[in-house]
Amino acid sequence: MRDLFAVGANDLHLDADVIVAGAGPVGLSLAVALQAKGHRVMVVEALDALSDEARASTFHPPTLEMFGEWGVLSEVLAKGRAITHLQFWERETRELVADFPYALIAGDTSCPFRLQCPQSVVTRLLRPRREALGGSILFGHEVVSATSDLVAGHATVRAQTSQRIRTFRARYVVGADGSKSRVRESLGLTLTGTTYPDRFLLVGTDIDFAPIFPGMGPVSYVFDPREWVIVMHLPDVVRVVFRLGSDDANATDDAIKDEASVRARIARFVGREVAYGIQSVSTYSVHQRVAERFRDGRVLLAGDAAHINNPAGGMGMNSGIHDAHVLANAIDQALSTGDERPLDAYADTRRAVAVDGVQKASDASYRDLVARETAAREARNRSLRESASDPAKARAYLLRASMLEERIAPRASTVVAAHAGAP
Repeated sequence: MRDLFAVGANDLHLDADVIVAGAGPVGLSLAVALQAKGHRVMVVEALDALSDEARASTFHPPTLEMFGEWGVLSEVLAKGRAITHLQFWERETRELVADFPYALIAGDTSCPFRLQCPQSVVTRLLRPRREALGGSILFGHEVVSATSDLVAGHATVRAQTSQRIRTFRARYVVGADGSKSRVRESLGLTLTGTTYPDRFLLVGTDIDFAPIFPGMGPVSYVFDPREWVIVMHLPDVVRVVFRLGSDDANATDDAIKDEASVRARIARFVGREVAYGIQSVSTYSVHQRVAERFRDGRVLLAGDAAHINNPAGGMGMNSGIHDAHVLANAIDQALSTGDERPLDAYADTRRAVAVDGVQKASDASYRDLVARETAAREARNRSLRESASDPAKARAYLLRASMLEERIAPRASTVVAAHAGAP
């Protein structure tokens, strides 16, 4: 195979079929999917190595199915923690509101569970799979611009290295370079929408919640009108998310992340002093934003470069990987047949999914968490209890929560009958 990574000095030379900006889970998923189809892919990454940030850690069933298609599922499962129940609790009373067993969707997916695994681990599993297919990553290459030349039939990327600007050309360029995407910015596109007024605190710890919330599962959403909490158990860390309330409105991030402050917050949550270690502390804000379009000629957007949403329900990264799956098929058709209509379909349908599907679902999850009025909280809990107690409703709920809602109709009666005695 010829060197794909030589600098293209003229319009006659293409460095790859597709250039992907960004070596996160979306960019590497797209690269693996395209290379598995026989296409030449170049990945450029601004960082000098794969990111160590844990960030997103939830992988839903359809995403796991895609990993199976790309030949990395067994490796991902070995590094993650399979979650077989989804739970909701009340903080003040420590009452279990609802428990949803993923076994109810065993007839709908080959992966009837939610996997908790840091995205930084998954990218390190996608990378060797891509290398086995004949590709590598150009680290330390920060995109300066991406342009589309419809007349010449290619797209161009200019990337800044520590020494110079390099220019690369390919049939298509995909910006998978995150919410601050330089690819998107170079096209004059912005992410429009809203930012939630709340801030959030994420603590990585080894705390044992079993004596505090008897029966608490590894992924639990804990309702509270002032400071709701999400608890997620990963293989080697417990991630605890706190909504920062009005008492924290004037506090700086440094003050909130101070160890004494963090320990005082955890003590208020658990109700007593317990022994535990703290591995990491960070704060963040939450957005619901989307680009006005996902395609500009031969340049396309995917993942956070195209849309960002609040992480309640863990749909953000998953929807980006789903972008990669759909886009890989669209680019494959365009490269194989010359018909670019699949690229327009990708741009239109995935934007519609982002706006009408993922953002609405994640916003609904967020609104459930922040409900403050007594009537609203009681209605939320009543609805969850009713859904959890009815196998058909529980299955429908899990299909929505797992991003498998389009599969609600098939085999519904069979699944319900099989779990007629389920709680």
